[in-house]
Amino acid sequence: SRTAKRQNLLDVLEGSARKYGDKPAFGLRRDDGTAEHWSFREMDRRSCLVAWRLRALGLQPGDRLLTWSASTPAVPAVYFGAMRAGVIFVPLDLRMAPDAIERICQRAEAKHLAIGTGRDAPDPREARMERFPTTTVEALTAEPDAAFPSDWEAQVRSWPRPGWDDIFEIVFTSGTTGAPKGVMLHHGSVLSNIEAFERAIPPKDHRVVSLLPLSHLMEQAAAVFFGMDIGANVLYVRSRNPRVIFEAIRDHCVTTMVIVPQVMELFWNAIEREVERQGRTKSFNRLRRIARVLPYPLRRLLFRQVHAQFGGSLRLFISAAAF
Repeated sequence: SRTAKRQNLLDVLEGSARKYGDKPAFGLRRDDGTAEHWSFREMDRRSCLVAWRLRALGLQPGDRLLTWSASTPAVPAVYFGAMRAGVIFVPLDLRMAPDAIERICQRAEAKHLAIGTGRDAPDPREARMERFPTTTVEALTAEPDAAFPSDWEAQVRSWPRPGWDDIFEIVFTSGTTGAPKGVMLHHGSVLSNIEAFERAIPPKDHRVVSLLPLSHLMEQAAAVFFGMDIGANVLYVRSRNPRVIFEAIRDHCVTTMVIVPQVMELFWNAIEREVERQGRTKSFNRLRRIARVLPYPLRRLLFRQVHAQFGGSLRLFISAAAF
């Protein structure tokens, strides 16, 4: 297995930078349809910028960093940068209630907040965090300024590396028990996940439109950490408008979707509504009965109009992490 000699997720990051170089790794589609992309090499370099700035802010190994942002390429860079600095990141979901965020901040004993910007950015005042030490994810990942010494990157890469059993993240999740509780994750647990993904998911060119928040461990494990390992091209969409999302899926020629079951149900309901609108429910259900005994290529041929709505290249749904 490729994970046999890896001791931490930085090995995954740096390995992807060497192997895939300037290929697009993470992108952001704006509301006007334009997009920006960061390569694997760029993600590696930006993580070093984040690490340097976190140490400059006074954060030390073992300190906790809250992250609270919509999905952008800067967020994975902050995650990897925190790993380089030995800082444990604690992601906050944009949908969390203000009182839950207050409790998490206290329970995690957080020292700093990395926050997103833009019209969908969270407002710290709602969680009474307006005086909490805060830096935007864009500022953490920005290009070096005059305060950086000429050898800053070499210094960062010389810092002690995390080990297999070192904690890099605390995810607060409610599960079935009400109030969110912190789950401590170490590098080895996610490296083991990557090893399992390698056995289950066929090697191919993976293009992904991200629909789950980056605070969600399923999105991190499958689309960020494993995605970097296999050279996936991941696109983030800030809009929640279904039309904009479907346009992004078609334009990106998506091959793979990382979702929870509820999202798959939304897709299925959209297909059924469109079939009903066209008055083709009976023929559609008849084709479904036939398709169950056919090989996949023939199924795709029968439902080519449905596949066209997803860009024509979709081959794989990765669905888990919820009922």
